[in-house]
Amino acid sequence: MRINDQTGLSTVSFGKISQRTFGVLSCVTAFLLGACSSGDPDAGGTAGAGGAGTPGAGGADGASSVASGSGASTSTATTGSSSTGDATSGSGGSSATGSTHPKDHCLDGFDPHPSDAMMKDGPAEFIKNGQTDLTVQPEVIEWMEQNEWQAAHFEWHSIRRCGAGGFGGMSRVDICNSSVPVPTDQECKTTGDGFQFLAMHRHMIQSLKQLWPSHAEQFEGFKKFPTTAEELPQQWRADFRPWSATTLANAKIADEIDKPENLSRFPDEGAFGMWLQCFAGQAIPGISEKASGLHGDLHFKWVRSNNTDHGLGNQFTNIDNYMFWKLHGWIDNVWEKYRIAKGMSPTDPALKEAVAAQCYEMDAIARVINPELNPDPVDPLPTESGVFHTTVRPIFESAIHKCSGCHAAPSTGPQAGLSLGGDISSTDIVAGLVNKASKGGGQFKLVVPGNPDQSWLYLKVAGTAANAGCRPSATASCNTGVMPQAADGRPTLASAELAALRQWIQDGAPAPTKP
Repeated sequence: MRINDQTGLSTVSFGKISQRTFGVLSCVTAFLLGACSSGDPDAGGTAGAGGAGTPGAGGADGASSVASGSGASTSTATTGSSSTGDATSGSGGSSATGSTHPKDHCLDGFDPHPSDAMMKDGPAEFIKNGQTDLTVQPEVIEWMEQNEWQAAHFEWHSIRRCGAGGFGGMSRVDICNSSVPVPTDQECKTTGDGFQFLAMHRHMIQSLKQLWPSHAEQFEGFKKFPTTAEELPQQWRADFRPWSATTLANAKIADEIDKPENLSRFPDEGAFGMWLQCFAGQAIPGISEKASGLHGDLHFKWVRSNNTDHGLGNQFTNIDNYMFWKLHGWIDNVWEKYRIAKGMSPTDPALKEAVAAQCYEMDAIARVINPELNPDPVDPLPTESGVFHTTVRPIFESAIHKCSGCHAAPSTGPQAGLSLGGDISSTDIVAGLVNKASKGGGQFKLVVPGNPDQSWLYLKVAGTAANAGCRPSATASCNTGVMPQAADGRPTLASAELAALRQWIQDGAPAPTKP
């Protein structure tokens, strides 16, 4: 039913979101440390014990309005257009209207959006067919549309549904056959996917708080799992229904994850993420615990049956919904509580890299959706010299091996998070190799200075990884096939190229020099 309006609410009318016909880029070139892989489907988002959700029909007939904040002004906006005038920011552009900046937003964050100083506080009411739903403020929705966030969020999930008959779920851009590498960790099949689920949503939460620092409350999660109507926004209190005993028991575990008896249930963040994310009762590799279904329970608790344009059950636009950020903020909060209890720091460089990797992947997906989006402008590459720059790097960038085709700059969402060429300095490439853990090489580092036979990069291209004694772990699998891939399984690098790479590592893997 319609919740009573507040005095002085401004109203913003959103038009029907337009549809685009997107061109699809095919995934080509060989991968160095992993190939496009298959996983499993999951139609429209994981649902918990409370039942599966059905995507709402966006753009159904009927008058709709969004009532937001306080004040007397009235304005209208039509969604579906990329932007007006010079306001385009691109998936990696500046947040400021009409301006760009050279920094990398995935690593350095966004500048505050110009609307931060004037945007209204709290949620906006979206009213349709006599039902009231809550969204973030219109300025946030407009920015997300300009940057294809709604679509990229959906396709991020779809690319993790590419195997075993999944075919990318309901992908609108054939994402499984796009230029974005299909992750090895498919949805709810590995604990790696559980960790990526947590990291991707943290990337989104952090970005929105950076863009609207004066309105961070819109993206804050519940402080604890909401068990009473009084803990909800006013517009949802009349519709509150009690949770099941199973959901409440699982929520208590999550809220009290720092207790030893709860912490011991989950050996790593990926297992905890999978427990939070996946269908109730689903097996979690390596542990006896079954998934809780809390993510799905929360998503489908707050859906309107006849107002689905921005609803939590509408997988194409659910990030518009105010409650989306309340529930995912709560998941992020309990994840951080887990990390602290495990002795991990919020400033851990490995965590920053993991969150940035999800940012780069979402940006790459957004550019498949809308090729007109551009990444952050970058400074010209520096002039460099040294063995790596003049001898080793050209091997990775050669037209024969094509390693850098899928292992380019971080802004392209490189396979396995590994950059070997493209729009990145040789200094940064080496920094990303030396003594860095391999995602597909178990206990091995990518490059160990002075020891090529313990360097996963060399073992892979030399075709000797299969006999190196790789041991998989919770954070790294063992993908021992030769790279670049070859039909006969033999190395594609010439003996002189292998010798050059080996010698560079044997000599200490020195970084390039600058004049």
